[in-house]
Amino acid sequence: MALGTLFARTTRKALSALMRQTFIAPMLLPVCCVCELIRDETGSSPNRERWVTPRTYRTTHGVNPADFPLTHTYCLKCFTKVQDTTRQYFREIGTPP
Repeated sequence: MALGTLFARTTRKALSALMRQTFIAPMLLPVCCVCELIRDETGSSPNRERWVTPRTYRTTHGVNPADFPLTHTYCLKCFTKVQDTTRQYFREIGTPP
């Protein structure tokens, strides 16, 4: 896939032209490396993020997430679990993290 197509403009399928929203496809798609949810940053507020399934992302944006390069991160729920597991491990071996 050419880099130029990553920035291709796509439109969401909607019931009417007034409801259609345009967005720029992301260069890297952030995916939780534990649960594989995708961070969707196109919500109503720029500071608000939501984590959605690949199917929901495809439906919402009209693009296939598999067509984009992925970057791995943690959703808040999985990050908390990993932190707790790491803390427990260090408590068991007697060394501070």
